[in-house]
Amino acid sequence: MTDAVFVSGWAGPETLFPGLSARLDFLAPFLDGDEAALVARAAANPARVLAGWSTGAHMLFRHAATLFPRAAKVVLFAPCARFGDSFPDRIVQSMRAAMDKAPEATVRAFWKNCGAPGESGAPGAPAWNPAWAAPLAAGLDYLRASAVAESPVPAANVTVVWGTRDRIVRRAALDRALALLPGATLRVHDGGHWPSPDLLAEHVI
Repeated sequence: MTDAVFVSGWAGPETLFPGLSARLDFLAPFLDGDEAALVARAAANPARVLAGWSTGAHMLFRHAATLFPRAAKVVLFAPCARFGDSFPDRIVQSMRAAMDKAPEATVRAFWKNCGAPGESGAPGAPAWNPAWAAPLAAGLDYLRASAVAESPVPAANVTVVWGTRDRIVRRAALDRALALLPGATLRVHDGGHWPSPDLLAEHVI
């Protein structure tokens, strides 16, 4: 059993984080199961560190009252209480429609916007798997509807990590999340939305 669980983000397959899955329990939202399945797997793992990125952080945040006390350390990369705090619903709807017509291009554009390697053929860019299209489209439906309860959760063991160039979870959305996590420590870096392997190693592994 590894000593850390990492719940990735929307369109965050293992190949977006080369070598990471060998070092911790890696869970990809919608590709490895829905919220209930991933939360159950995280809860069943006695790992010391519980971490999540973006959608994964949001899922853990939704179950903070039961999950956070189980871990010695919780790390949330770019969490949000509600995806709509950063992105107007019309933009998410447009992205959802694009997933039906050109899923690979839509996901690669998202990766690029995150600051991750995404362009086909670029160094470090994951290969596209057509099997991802349907679950990721459903994942956008989830993000349009999902929200964290407006009840603060004690978060003395929580570190929130956010990049000043994050174009997905913007500062206002981050501040709304922090307001529900009293006692959390904020660590700011100068990168974008995607947590690089070095950043993950610094805070999780």
